[in-house]
Amino acid sequence: MGFEINKELITDLEYIEIQRWGEGNIYQAKLRDGVDTVQQNEYYFREYSQRVMELAPMDGIKEVLKDIDELGYSIVIVSSSSKNSIEDFLKKYDLEKCFMEIMGKEVGDGKAKKIRMVLEKYKINPKETLMVTDTVGDVKEAKEVGLKTIGTIWGLHEAERLKQNGADFVAEKPEDILIGLKKLLALN
Repeated sequence: MGFEINKELITDLEYIEIQRWGEGNIYQAKLRDGVDTVQQNEYYFREYSQRVMELAPMDGIKEVLKDIDELGYSIVIVSSSSKNSIEDFLKKYDLEKCFMEIMGKEVGDGKAKKIRMVLEKYKINPKETLMVTDTVGDVKEAKEVGLKTIGTIWGLHEAERLKQNGADFVAEKPEDILIGLKKLLALN
């Protein structure tokens, strides 16, 4: 969806450009020279907040969230998207109770900064925490803070790119997140 929205502003945009952009903090890099970043972001987030409501959760993710809760883990969403868009989506699918907190773009533009805020607020050890993400940029920011990471291949980056950039585990389907969580946090 993100590619399609950006392509409406940059008609000759290639998917590889979006992938390269997602290899770092998207707020610290221009998608393309000559594009008004403020205008692009305003358009993107306005469209995203509407279109995300047309999506459905991936098959199996509700069960994974329930299993994570039963294992005694709490989940915080750290996102570059708007908190309101995320909340609206979660409410639509009765998933809001699965998450302890949502830190959207309103909190700041760096994931590492937001992760540090979560660790401090909840007195969490980074070694007992991990990030699940679909982007290399998120993997890098999580590593900066000392978190292990699970890369998911149903988003922006493919398995090989996630692995090459430090993902500790790659999930090919939602159920794999539980395997990675148990492996990386040594649960039995």
